[in-house]
Amino acid sequence: MFDDMVDVASQLVLKWERFGPHHNIDPTNDFTRLTFDTIALCAFNYRLNSFYTESEHPFVKAMGEFLQESGMRTIKPSILKSLPFGANVKYAENMKTMNNLADEIIEDRKRNPIEKKDLLNAMLLGRDPQTGSF
Repeated sequence: MFDDMVDVASQLVLKWERFGPHHNIDPTNDFTRLTFDTIALCAFNYRLNSFYTESEHPFVKAMGEFLQESGMRTIKPSILKSLPFGANVKYAENMKTMNNLADEIIEDRKRNPIEKKDLLNAMLLGRDPQTGSF
């Protein structure tokens, strides 16, 4: 797992090196990408490759919007959360985007198992040490 962390951190450093010393760095954006890329690679052996594109990965965009709306929903009356307003539609779309990627990663792992100690294998293959059940 440490090697995966170094891999992603090295991608960020390489990005900064390519831009040169006179380029402004956006640390919030870069460290958000670093965080998501590291979690995806270490936990699920999935590469978001955020440092190779200017735009956000669809999962990262959906997660950011989902979290922002989740915070807003804490102060909204319950009835408003169930009506088909723009924010509710977008909230559902973002959940679908995240769920679809998660389903894709899980199905790919089931079809193409790998020998890696990551979170996904622990969840898919883990057994209770006392009962032996999943």
